[in-house]
Amino acid sequence: MVGGLEPADSGTIRVGNTDLTSLADRELVEYRRRELGFVFQFYNLVGDLTVQENIEVCEYLSDNPLPMEPLLKSLGLYEHRKKFPHQISGGQQQRCAIGRALVKNPGLLLCDEPTGALDYNTSKEILALMEQVNREYGCTIIIVTHNDAIKHMAHRILRLRDGVLVENSVNTNILPAAMLEW
Repeated sequence: MVGGLEPADSGTIRVGNTDLTSLADRELVEYRRRELGFVFQFYNLVGDLTVQENIEVCEYLSDNPLPMEPLLKSLGLYEHRKKFPHQISGGQQQRCAIGRALVKNPGLLLCDEPTGALDYNTSKEILALMEQVNREYGCTIIIVTHNDAIKHMAHRILRLRDGVLVENSVNTNILPAAMLEW
């Protein structure tokens, strides 16, 4: 619902100063285009496009995109920019998906199980990249996950059970991704 993809059954959804429940369809499209970046468990890359071209697809959606070369370098993809998705690892594909979401320069990055399809070490690398993204680009990151260990790197923990909020707490002992164990 925060992504403007599902309507609320009742109540209001506010993101910053925007009341999503009051927006018309076209305004929701503009909200998603302007404010959001999406990262999914399965990378959803276009197989016939290079790494750089996959990222550029979303660059054109923004009035204020991030510069491509520094972004590729910060994601560790600069040397892979001319490769196609089938030529790079799963972790590099997820980095490309993160780059596609980030190039728009969004205020909010929504990540649905961003480590779900990755092995342990690559998962930790992607989580460390999320920390770096938060520091370097200043966007807020929401990670939806079943991996309970990830909560230890979060500033705020929201736990849902059967669609009901059962925990809303501030994490006062934030751990870096490199220290997480599961």
